[in-house]
Amino acid sequence: MYDRILIPTDGSENAERASMKATKIADQYEATMHALYVMEKTRDEPTRKTPEQKFSEEKRTGSRAVEVVDDHGQDHGIAVETVIERGVPRTVIETHVDENNIDLIVVGSTGADSAKEKFLGSVSKYIVNEAPADVLVVRPDAALV
Repeated sequence: MYDRILIPTDGSENAERASMKATKIADQYEATMHALYVMEKTRDEPTRKTPEQKFSEEKRTGSRAVEVVDDHGQDHGIAVETVIERGVPRTVIETHVDENNIDLIVVGSTGADSAKEKFLGSVSKYIVNEAPADVLVVRPDAALV
């Protein structure tokens, strides 16, 4: 039923819960998993960091986020493709789905902090309504059995 499962992650606890759900589904269907972290293109905020420092910091955050998904998959013998992209999350997600023939997207309903939480909530809503694949939205209080 599912051969390729996408887990868009922001490194939040709820994204990790989505990863655990996705791992169980991938194990059941012998599917591969794709962990995707999107470095969002946003307006520059006042900071003392150079653009290179901000990019490097965001890339480290993304690497940790996809590594969590990879670890879940590897613990169950599931192949995981990890990807870090820069762009608008919903556009990058939709492109990844199309280009990789993704069958299922498993996404957390909320994000890493209150600002991202509102943002990721809007990404989750977009995915549910527009994605060209089945979607499972994992709530923060969802049981993982």
